[in-house]
Formats: sequence, C-alpha cells, structure tokens
Amino acid sequence: MMKNIILLGSFFFFVLPLMAQQKYGHINSQEVLVSMPEYKQMMTALEKKRNEQSNRLNAMYKDYQKRQKELTDYGAGLMEAVREEKMIEMDSLEKAITAYQESMDADLQSFQRKLLQPLNDKYLKIVAAVAKENGYSYIFDITTGSVAYYPEKNGNITDLVKKKMGITQ
Repeated sequence: MMKNIILLGSFFFFVLPLMAQQKYGHINSQEVLVSMPEYKQMMTALEKKRNEQSNRLNAMYKDYQKRQKELTDYGAGLMEAVREEKMIEMDSLEKAITAYQESMDADLQSFQRKLLQPLNDKYLKIVAAVAKENGYSYIFDITTGSVAYYPEKNGNITDLVKKKMGITQ
C-alpha cells in the first residue's frame, strides 16, 4: 500500500510536470485555406482552366458530330476509298477525344497542386511561427489527421528506432 502511494506520488511529482511542459494545439487547415485571398485567386485560375478545357472538348465533340452527320448523310454516295478514309478520320478523332478527356483530370490536378503548393508553404510557415511564439510542442490538423507542426529536433526518435531494429544507413 505504501509502495503504491510512493509510486503515485512520484508520478505526480516527476512525470506530470514533464507532461505539463508539452503544449498541444489543433487547427482546421481547410478553414484557414479557404479563407486565404490566394485561395480565391487559385480557384478562379483553376475554374478558368477547367472552362478552357471544357470548351476545347465541346469543340471536339461538335466537330465529331458534324463529321458523323456528313458521313451518315453523304457516305453512301462517296467512293469506297473516300468513305474508308473518312471512317479512319472518325476513329482517329474519337480516340483523340477519349485521350483528351482522360488527360483533362490529370492536368487539372497537376495544375491545382502547382497553385496550391505556395499556399501550403505559407500556411505551414505561419503555423510554425504561431506555435513557437505561443509555446506549442505539437499542432494537430483536425482536417487531415496529420501533424501541422512539430519540433524539428526534439522528440524525433527515428534514428533510435532504426538503431534498435538494426537498420544502418
């Protein structure tokens, strides 16, 4: 019984003050991001690019439909070689439309990542400054479930774990 009291007392005397020195916080990165003026500019640029790509795709569709109608209306009266050439053109145009559709999403995502990177860098820099100014050890991002700030040198046990596992590098 006395041993338990001593252990409990030691816990409160030694361990609790160490835990109290650690200050934790959280942030909603999505809320911060969408309120940034740069975010609104990024969304405008992204929407412009999306519209440009949609307009190009629509033009491709219209061209395809026009050619398809011409082939349907006049195809029977064309020479066999000309009709076959038109069919090859239609097939080629169909493949180009499909390829463009597939590349649109990847292109937009790449463009968005490119525009988002400076915003993210700015956000993380400010989070680190606020955390340091206010004595926070860790800031958790409740939107992504990740850590938005942590001390660069303190608390990193990566090398210790690798050593314990026998990993050398």
